[in-house]
Amino acid sequence: MEIETTNARNAHADYYGNHVKIAVDGKTPNGESIDLIYAHMLAVTVSVGQHLNVGDPVGLSDNTGNSTTEHVHFQSEYRGGAQTCPFYFAHFKYPIVFNPTGTLQVGRVIRVTAPSTPIRTDRFDSSSQITTAYSNQLYFCSYPKRGYYQVFIPNNTSCRSGWIRATEAEEVFAGTVIQALPDNAAFTQLGQLASKYAILSGANDTNNQIGQIVFGGGRFVADQITNGYYRIPLPGASATWGWVKPTARMVVYPQLTNPNLNLATLPNNNFPIRESFSSVGKSMFGRPKFNRSVVNTFSPASPGGDGKALFVTDATNAGDGTSESVLVGKPWHKNYYVQCDVYFNYRPSYLVGDGGYERYGIFLRDDGFAGLDTTFEGAGNAYALLWDADDGRLRAAKLVDGAVTDFLPTITYVTGSGWHTMRIEARGNKIKYLLDGQVLIEATDSTFASGQFGIGYSMHFTGYPAGRGAYFDNFVADTLDVTPPRFGVSLQADGKLHLLLSGDVGSTSAVERATSLSLLDWSFYTNIVNSNATVEFLDETNVPARFYRARRLQ
Repeated sequence: MEIETTNARNAHADYYGNHVKIAVDGKTPNGESIDLIYAHMLAVTVSVGQHLNVGDPVGLSDNTGNSTTEHVHFQSEYRGGAQTCPFYFAHFKYPIVFNPTGTLQVGRVIRVTAPSTPIRTDRFDSSSQITTAYSNQLYFCSYPKRGYYQVFIPNNTSCRSGWIRATEAEEVFAGTVIQALPDNAAFTQLGQLASKYAILSGANDTNNQIGQIVFGGGRFVADQITNGYYRIPLPGASATWGWVKPTARMVVYPQLTNPNLNLATLPNNNFPIRESFSSVGKSMFGRPKFNRSVVNTFSPASPGGDGKALFVTDATNAGDGTSESVLVGKPWHKNYYVQCDVYFNYRPSYLVGDGGYERYGIFLRDDGFAGLDTTFEGAGNAYALLWDADDGRLRAAKLVDGAVTDFLPTITYVTGSGWHTMRIEARGNKIKYLLDGQVLIEATDSTFASGQFGIGYSMHFTGYPAGRGAYFDNFVADTLDVTPPRFGVSLQADGKLHLLLSGDVGSTSAVERATSLSLLDWSFYTNIVNSNATVEFLDETNVPARFYRARRLQ
């Protein structure tokens, strides 16, 4: 093992900065000895000669060495030789990897939900179609971006991977993942295997060959295992599955995720999503772009608030960092609204005189990088409602690679400091922007069909002034799809009603009851705040007849 700990925070004198190099005990499937490197760290928590096991912490990520923002640089290399990619040499025991708290995920399995959907060369509807995937086929996805999943393709000689629209699929923890290893040579993305894996029409050696696994390093998801063969999807002209028999050059992952990880505890990011930021300190809400935001006491309190609010700042992003965001939701979220109270801290440029301005607001249908109006570390691609602190200009905007297009027909200003409620609604190609309950504009645009959402901040100064940032409170997001819940009712021995409410419960937030079907007879019964699950409750009142209904409250 090798360690380096002499770099100060944000020192950039050498390449790796503070780092740890770990000598792996075992060898690769090709028999090489390898080392793992964690670079650009703030602090190292291990020592030379210490033996590490999977899951042991090695230090804290940061921004030392050849780095421009806080992150962890993880790489593997042949001992004394060249770098190589760890994913293709099966260093990981589980193909879907989470950090210890289960808040960040590497790798995922998706199931196609549409009857059929194109697999494209890139993550745009206009990108060329490579082939077609079909309902219930399982694919291994490396990552989502701009409403698409990048998946491995087994049987295409030109494209090792392609993109499936997220609205046509769902993430699952199902199937058995198999990984075809590359040849015993330097890895290249489009290096075809010297000996390709045969894909047969059935789970028997005598069946016909109907395809091939062409490239090494890809991961494929089997939904059936028979006679030593694994059934994987073959995208193409029709819904087809084929059978592969693993060899010594193929890794079979017995589990998708670490069995010690309770999947039920993971954030599901399903609707409704509500957060009032009531606990002072580091916030674990959503996914930060760079660093966790913090909840501070703040005056004046937001409308109906408790005097605490989320402070979002880029101040801890040294180097080129100029923005920060908090990202929530799933890549396939399509028809929904996002709303948040935002404190407008008006700082007129003619009074401040520091040559810059702050911009912040909310966004939805983001491409997954939440770059807001910046291009650094993933450009912003989303619909956003933005406000500038130097002149009070409000923008009901579309962001494309960080470029801002304002839909408002005339320049609009909101001057003065104070809390305001920002809201964006997206339904199909209709994007509605509201401020304090008043519609600013409803735009028609089809650039972003789905994506995640959140809150963001960016600074536009020549330097890095202290104290920069923005305050947010009372965040809420929910679906705009009409998805009626379903009731199941049984009468208990004591006369009480036992009710089960199932379906997309996240689209409903209240149950009402009545003793007749008169429109005037309905009264509030109970709140339902749950998502895609079954809600069980009892009606405590014994009455001869009663009616129930569920509806969404916005």
